Amino acid sequence: MTDTIQCAVPYRFDALKHMNVRDRVLGRAVEQHGYITTRDARELGVDPTQLRLIASRGRLERVGRGVYRVPLLPRTEHDELAEAVAWTLGRGVISHESALVLYGLSDVSPSRIHLTVPRDNHPRAAGGELYRLHRRDLDLAEVTEHDGIPVTAPSCTIRDCLADGTDPY
Repeated sequence: MTDTIQCAVPYRFDALKHMNVRDRVLGRAVEQHGYITTRDARELGVDPTQLRLIASRGRLERVGRGVYRVPLLPRTEHDELAEAVAWTLGRGVISHESALVLYGLSDVSPSRIHLTVPRDNHPRAAGGELYRLHRRDLDLAEVTEHDGIPVTAPSCTIRDCLADGTDPY
């Protein structure tokens, strides 16, 4: 006699596949201070409409077009910077005065978060009033990560700030 367990009610969907989607989404969000974008979903092999479905169940918060946050993950001191990068769908990096603050190199207090995006990147207008965009294609050597957030390298940041008119004092 073999011991087998059978469900009384058959599943109408593949439960393992469904859990795998949530796990992949959560894993990426953990790496990005709780944020995930539709672009991230595509990279993970997840249909972006799945993010809307997960959000409709209350497991994600929609914070902008194509940008979601996992509410269970704690907010961090760099949360608004992570959200800014997510707003560019992961193509922008923190730069200029915002990068100075992130590195602790200056006590400037920028009124908006500075982001450098590729020339061909045109993020959605909604939410754009919070950010100051600089359009420039960056070399890989000009970009690094600080606390998991993409940011221009310190030498590049200082050059950008001087060129943009930041007070050198």
